[in-house]
Amino acid sequence: MKVTSVINQKGGVAKTTTSINIAAAWAKEGKKILLIDLDPQSSATRSVFADREFDKTIYDVLIGQMSADEATVSSESFGFDMIPGEIMLSGVDIQLAPQFGRESFLKRKLKNLHSKYDHVLIDCSPSLGLLTINALMASKDIIIPICPEYFSLKGIELILDTLKNLRTGLGHKVNVKGVVITRYKNRKIAREVIERVQEIYQLKVFRDYIPDSIAVEEAHHQHLPVFAYAPQNPASKAYVKLSKGLLDT
Repeated sequence: MKVTSVINQKGGVAKTTTSINIAAAWAKEGKKILLIDLDPQSSATRSVFADREFDKTIYDVLIGQMSADEATVSSESFGFDMIPGEIMLSGVDIQLAPQFGRESFLKRKLKNLHSKYDHVLIDCSPSLGLLTINALMASKDIIIPICPEYFSLKGIELILDTLKNLRTGLGHKVNVKGVVITRYKNRKIAREVIERVQEIYQLKVFRDYIPDSIAVEEAHHQHLPVFAYAPQNPASKAYVKLSKGLLDT
């Protein structure tokens, strides 16, 4: 079982969109997928399940004695299993702070799932707090979605600093699979930012840029993967190609 976090502490970079569409595309390829919504805003949960309420969420798994299995629900339209998020996650950092081994709660909770899934994908909260540290400690790899603008470069720097601190402070190494370009428009600034990501940070930038498209937002409202909602849309095709490439790396 491979665990991958989708991470960016900057909001509005299509992090959740990338998480749910990669997870759905992997499931379509026949893989057993678990998506964990670790964002207090619960955007992934709402995108998949609309306004459905859940008695058991990832908050209960982290704070209570509940197993990850007990909080898992299935989505027929997306083809994967999911552990929903909720607003109570916003207080988890404070609740975990005094606990021994607070950085590895999620990692320990996921141990029993190793034989059940091929991949676990974690949609992280837009911060670099203890919640995200738990995601990183549970992960082997991360994917960084960015909108190609200059503010994105500072965000990447903060993520890389966090990974460095994890390696030196906790002895855990996380691999950066690469950077996903979202909401792409063929402009000079976008091309310059992509070049700088590759040159300054020596990171792989996936060539399947996700174009800016209203179909992505419409798919959210229909509670469908974008490739199921609008299969011929350029964003749909880009997400499918990106997902296949990620499976091969």
